[in-house]
Amino acid sequence: MRLFIVNQQSGRGRGQKAWQQIEPILKQRGIPYQVQFTEYPAHAIELAGQASSHLRAIIAVGGDGTLHEVGNGVKGKSVPLGYIPAGSGNDFARAEGIPTNPISALERILRHEPRPIDLAEVNGRVMIGFSGIGFDAQVAHVANHSRLKRLLKQSIYLYSMLKVLWSYQPTETTITVDGETHHFTGIWLIAVNNIPSYGGGMMICPEAKNDDSWLDICCVRYCHPLTFLRLFPTVYKGTHVYHPLVSVYRGKEISIQTAQPLTIHIDGEIVGTTPLTIQLKPRTLFLL
Repeated sequence: MRLFIVNQQSGRGRGQKAWQQIEPILKQRGIPYQVQFTEYPAHAIELAGQASSHLRAIIAVGGDGTLHEVGNGVKGKSVPLGYIPAGSGNDFARAEGIPTNPISALERILRHEPRPIDLAEVNGRVMIGFSGIGFDAQVAHVANHSRLKRLLKQSIYLYSMLKVLWSYQPTETTITVDGETHHFTGIWLIAVNNIPSYGGGMMICPEAKNDDSWLDICCVRYCHPLTFLRLFPTVYKGTHVYHPLVSVYRGKEISIQTAQPLTIHIDGEIVGTTPLTIQLKPRTLFLL
């Protein structure tokens, strides 16, 4: 038996459309399944957490945020996790080579070839693919609540970035990576990733992999907004890491302290403000 957890609202209705394509195939082939539909934020965590550990698989149907919630729900279970992407950015699917076509993604799941991947724990919450602190988290907050999200699709992050750019306030920040401390007088953003991109294809940590037992960290020091704008396009190719304003690290245990609270997102979901601690959990999730 496979359990599908479907966020029908994900991607402004893409989740519902994906399920409408998937369910007839399951019925036609006589594949045993259950389906649960999310009804409110964090509901997928509850649904996955209540699910039996004897299921053949639990499958998230939605965006990176839905995957994040289901991943938190399956924490501690041995059941494999499948993913049918139906969000706006679908960065995890991009990193994993998961097809954005729902039927093709289902076929991948039905082959049932689980492989172990790394996770991270951020202030006690599971991170599947990526996290951000500061400017990019504020951008994610604006993007997630924008009425233009359906119209702009992946471009919603660029729109939201321009909206936040001139109001963002930097703060003193101290980052400790595996016991080594780095101090910044002002910072635009910090990304801690298991996969290369977030925000619909921004290659913020271009060397990140979710099976190498490392977390990749990218820190962008504060500068004039116009300088930041000139730097920004290079993130889509990952060449920003060579700029003198950018520092990159790799580690397994990270702590971040800031003079003023900075917003945090995990897998695109806003989860609070700094301080925070991040700890790698290598090969703790089996992905289909």
